[in-house]
Amino acid sequence: MLKSFLLSSLLLASFAFCADDEFGDGFGDETQAIVIKNIAKKDYYFVGNVEQLGSYSTHNQTPHNDLNSLVTSVYLEYEQSFTKNHKLRVSSNAFYNFIYDLNRDRDYSQQEKNDLKYEAEIFDLYLQGKISPTLDYKIGRQVVIWGRSDTIRVTDVLNPLDNRTPGIVDIEDLRLPVGMAKFDYYFGDWNANFIVVGETRYSKNPVNGGDFYPFLFPSPSNKIENKPSLALSLNGTFSGWDLSLYAVNTTSDAGHVEVLANQATLVHEDLNMLGFAFNYLHDSWLLKSEAAYFDGYKFGSTGNKTFKKLDALVGLEYNGFSETGMALELANRHMFNYDDALKLQPLEVLEDTTQYAFRANSDFLNATLKANFLISLFGKEMNQGGFSRLWFEYAINDNFNATLGYVDYLKGSNLFDVIDDNDMFFASLKYSF
Repeated sequence: MLKSFLLSSLLLASFAFCADDEFGDGFGDETQAIVIKNIAKKDYYFVGNVEQLGSYSTHNQTPHNDLNSLVTSVYLEYEQSFTKNHKLRVSSNAFYNFIYDLNRDRDYSQQEKNDLKYEAEIFDLYLQGKISPTLDYKIGRQVVIWGRSDTIRVTDVLNPLDNRTPGIVDIEDLRLPVGMAKFDYYFGDWNANFIVVGETRYSKNPVNGGDFYPFLFPSPSNKIENKPSLALSLNGTFSGWDLSLYAVNTTSDAGHVEVLANQATLVHEDLNMLGFAFNYLHDSWLLKSEAAYFDGYKFGSTGNKTFKKLDALVGLEYNGFSETGMALELANRHMFNYDDALKLQPLEVLEDTTQYAFRANSDFLNATLKANFLISLFGKEMNQGGFSRLWFEYAINDNFNATLGYVDYLKGSNLFDVIDDNDMFFASLKYSF
């Protein structure tokens, strides 16, 4: 475990001002013409980046030892404004992992190569605009973020995650877009969101034979049920604090395993959630809190009986140091009436779990170098596994950025004991245009 950490950055605000000077001339009647040039504003933009990422395992076993990933990725984004109040955004990403070509002699599973060798997909694809001065719309594949935490998910349930290589990047880069229609109504200090989720997607988890797959048996297939989900949120922003209230009827991302047609299948049950998120700012301190009450969990061993769960989080951020920030978060997840399901469930830790997360970052060299540290631990006594990550981001110039880091996975439970040897260095070089 890393015993020391680097602190991180407080964003600097930049201020601009201008002054208007008036000059009078009382001599003669000569006048000076002032010419104002209108600069045409483009009604579209096109940006993107190309990134080369590699990782090196320090003491893993074959076939995932030594250099274990060499990924080239491309991201493209296009936005077109049709009128002042309506625009279309389209983005896509693709990657290719050359490690499977370089290490043809290594015994990778076919499922791992199918899932992790290459991929291409449409990311954002939505139309956004105003229906009236108080009503906005956003329709299409998109990401909607609920909650306040930067590390732990509690109320943030609308978008699944890409968990195939956990611990290397933050949640903000893991969310998968989902097709939905979102309407925002503004009144006073409040705004209300009504969301209809029309696309069913589940999190991308480690595959059988992959570096992070924790089981000896093959991964079950998903039972896909294209059922629309409905979500509501009410958000208020005030002086020094804000509050959000959430309600959603959706489909469980995790699900439970059942044997259907002689094949192990992951069944995703209906799930209802009520929750809230809260921020309070005082001087350099930010207090955050989230809670979510879930109803509808099922287990393969308990038939149609459903279970309830309460997730709660509290967090504290401090930005009083120059160019440095720190944050500590604590979350508890409690499953009610779990004893009935425990009879045939091997992971008793599911009944009551606690997670801690601490992050810090700091800027150096005129904000061109940023040092970051994150540690996430599970268990009330922080002894049920987790991971820590130390990484540096350097802006070489306006177009090139480099990243170098190290991830240390910590044992303590059945899940984390399996990936304890997956510690790795990672590095990337990104060109943005």
